[in-house]
Amino acid sequence: MVTPKKCVRAPPHFPSFLHLKTFLNILDKGSKVNSQYSSPSHSLFLQRGGTIATVTVTGGTGFVGSHVVEQLLGQGFKVQCLVRPSRSNPGWLEGTAAEIIKVDLTSIEALKPVLRDSEYIFHIAGTTKVRRKEEYYTGNVLTTRAILAAARENSKLKKICHISSLSAVGPSLDGSSPDETTPCKPVSLYGQTKYEAEQVVASFADDIPSVILRPPTVYGPRDTDVLEMYQWTSRGIMPIIGKEEKTLSMIHVSDLARGIIEATLSNKSTGKTYFIANEPIYTYSRIVKLLTEIQHKKKALMVKFPDFGVKALAAVTEIGSKFASRPNILNSDKVNEILQPHWICDPRKIKEELGFVTNISLEEGLRTTFEWYKAHKWL
Repeated sequence: MVTPKKCVRAPPHFPSFLHLKTFLNILDKGSKVNSQYSSPSHSLFLQRGGTIATVTVTGGTGFVGSHVVEQLLGQGFKVQCLVRPSRSNPGWLEGTAAEIIKVDLTSIEALKPVLRDSEYIFHIAGTTKVRRKEEYYTGNVLTTRAILAAARENSKLKKICHISSLSAVGPSLDGSSPDETTPCKPVSLYGQTKYEAEQVVASFADDIPSVILRPPTVYGPRDTDVLEMYQWTSRGIMPIIGKEEKTLSMIHVSDLARGIIEATLSNKSTGKTYFIANEPIYTYSRIVKLLTEIQHKKKALMVKFPDFGVKALAAVTEIGSKFASRPNILNSDKVNEILQPHWICDPRKIKEELGFVTNISLEEGLRTTFEWYKAHKWL
């Protein structure tokens, strides 16, 4: 296992009404303890004449991407990570063997030389928080198109894995789990642009082998979003927005990283789209109960916030974010998502076709994540 020498410490803070990221982020679908690497035999499989295969990862400095990078390095790949020129530090990749390359992810010409030797591309980067709505399109659609257009000239490329989101499909309105045949009906601009990015990938199908994965809520070590659920429950309170009994599909980041790699290397996945998640569906109250038990706290008091109040607050913060240096996650687009009752999916297809199943139960995942937060003084 490759372990970063330095960890980014989350600033301690007391959750407030303005920190509705508790809901926004656990429903934001679409960032090391118990790392689950695939068999190292893959590294032997990918050696050609003594040369280790080169793979490219976008979004490698982030929550999900950094776990994918570590597992790839653990399997013997040569990994290069593409980051935006504005990136000032390697984040979670500090101390690893990954090569960091700064490049404009929307420039086809700039991307061509850095992608020419890659056998596999893992496109994990995406835009989830914006100051201006057009940034969703740039970060999710234009970036995807540029990477594929640049990669088309790479004769060595075997496959590109595009990480989409459950948001591209949209929520279930009646509590039934959508599968890969369900029509896409996103309810947010983020979801719409993730769906459009999927269409871009499909448009290159004749030239580039690809697989698309749609994870739901992702949690685990290094995540700064679901962290706030731990912070709320540690103080004996949990806010409710929308319906009181929401349901969620979830996956631990180590399982997701393993699934991303396995699906990309599989000969059976080309041209396919898969949901990737734990099979059980979880109720919001179940998650809260587990968090309070893990932290040895009393039952959390559930506090209902009125929908109109959340919408009003979103409208105000949305205006203010246009003048801020960083985007505010609370906006009308995200409110459209968090008010939905069921963010769930049916992951049976990836199990039946590729044999992929998750290893980490929700109980184990939440517990080890809590232990990681404590060890790194995030809680």
